[in-house]
Amino acid sequence: MKKITYILCVVSAILLTTSCEKDLPVFNDEEANLVFYYDGLDFTKNFEYNMSLSNFSFVYSSPDVMQDTVWVEVETMGLLRDYDRPVKFVQKDTADVVQAVSGKHYVSFDDPSLAKYYVVPAGKSRARIPIVLLRDASLNDADVVLKFGIGANDSFLPGYDVLTTRTLTISNSLSKPANWDDFDYSTYLSMLWYYGEYGKEKHRFLIEHTGFKWDEAFIAELIGGDEGYFNYLYQKLVNELAAYNETRLAQGLDVLKEADGTVVELYYYY
Repeated sequence: MKKITYILCVVSAILLTTSCEKDLPVFNDEEANLVFYYDGLDFTKNFEYNMSLSNFSFVYSSPDVMQDTVWVEVETMGLLRDYDRPVKFVQKDTADVVQAVSGKHYVSFDDPSLAKYYVVPAGKSRARIPIVLLRDASLNDADVVLKFGIGANDSFLPGYDVLTTRTLTISNSLSKPANWDDFDYSTYLSMLWYYGEYGKEKHRFLIEHTGFKWDEAFIAELIGGDEGYFNYLYQKLVNELAAYNETRLAQGLDVLKEADGTVVELYYYY
């Protein structure tokens, strides 16, 4: 009797498993989506606004450099493919700013020379895509904004709305790095907390007294790196600013100020 009961239980389990398998949907969706990949995306932030922002300035390059490249990373949603898949970017309108002009401030996304780079390679889920920027003379007068997003083509549809748009400010002068106000939760470091509000004269002082660019890449490495080095560099610059101002005063000049008269200070928020 026990043997019969055991057999009935096994048969029932097999039938139940078979039934469940039939009820499960078969994943054969051919649709693929594409989003911008954000390394270390922090969902405690307003990432739709903050994580999409970036700045690029030609001021760090020599005067004869007329174009440069910013790389953005994209990530697929869906099955991998055994062939290269083209990626499409489109420019989006922005309000209350000077918009970048294709062919003037950046190389058009559909320019034939870029076609081989605008792909997700076979068997890959991520790819780095170049945005080629042009150093037009108009950048001497005003910054321009390039807002762009992922467009639809035969290979991809745009993925989540909040991850399909980037905003890049292009300039030929010093501009506030997008991560100046960021707080790194792994190191508890922040440019804003230690160096205070951003200013161009402050930015210029940091560059001239260290030889570093103090751009987004450098700041990301600094606040995400060794806390001891961060504190050493900060204290060094505090001392150098004090000595610099003493020299200016001895020469009959005022202390270092921003264009609007704000005194340049490096201070820590307690």
